[in-house]
Amino acid sequence: MTDETIEWTPLAATVRNALDQKARQRVRRPGGGLCGWQPRYDERVVAVAGMAGSVGATTVSLALASAAALAGPARIIECALPNRSGLTAASAAELGTGRGGWRRGQREGVTLIRRSSTSLFDAAPPPPQEDGTFTVLDVGDMLTDRPSEHSIADVTSRWVLVASASVPCLRQLELVLELDLVRNPMLVIVGTSPRRWPTRLASAIQPRTRTLLESGRVTTFRHDKRLALTGLTPDPLPRHVAASARTLLTTLEGLPQ
Repeated sequence: MTDETIEWTPLAATVRNALDQKARQRVRRPGGGLCGWQPRYDERVVAVAGMAGSVGATTVSLALASAAALAGPARIIECALPNRSGLTAASAAELGTGRGGWRRGQREGVTLIRRSSTSLFDAAPPPPQEDGTFTVLDVGDMLTDRPSEHSIADVTSRWVLVASASVPCLRQLELVLELDLVRNPMLVIVGTSPRRWPTRLASAIQPRTRTLLESGRVTTFRHDKRLALTGLTPDPLPRHVAASARTLLTTLEGLPQ
């Protein structure tokens, strides 16, 4: 019998690498991306991104979807982690959890889709149930918190950037515009109109932000004290929020694709 020498070192290294990779996949934070998700051929997608936490991006997303629902099927897909969801109490009716751990709700003609505690990282959102659906993709702070994850830019060319009327938020907006991940975005200002900004705030406007403001692709949403206190609920959105969303939708539909 001939003894054959087995090189265990390369084999052990291969096993360790495989186990390490599996462990990394297991602890990856869900909601980090859409993992190659592609909209359906007849689906219209608009991505909404906040320039800071709690700036109102989910409210703008829901208001935009509600405005679109007046003319046809509409839905909102929220990419945030379950513990950071702004839609937790927004549904008038909960429709359960589907494949991949995505929860479905309904309110005023809008389907609300959000992650649950059992969401799978690699699970794509469910496809629309109706033809010609208008989908609002609420990506939260993904552009500011995880700018390297730019897969969203591959599924839509229509973006809405939401910023508050504050100096820190304008600085963050300028940084996002410098990344050049989104082209020709719409800007939503939550608070006072740029024409009424005090000198200290107006002087904080930087070149790319100024160009966007001067382009006319800007909609102002007034700050709402009730929403700031209660968050989104099944109650109808305030009239001024709905009116601003209709203006935003009209501007979006008028822009070239």
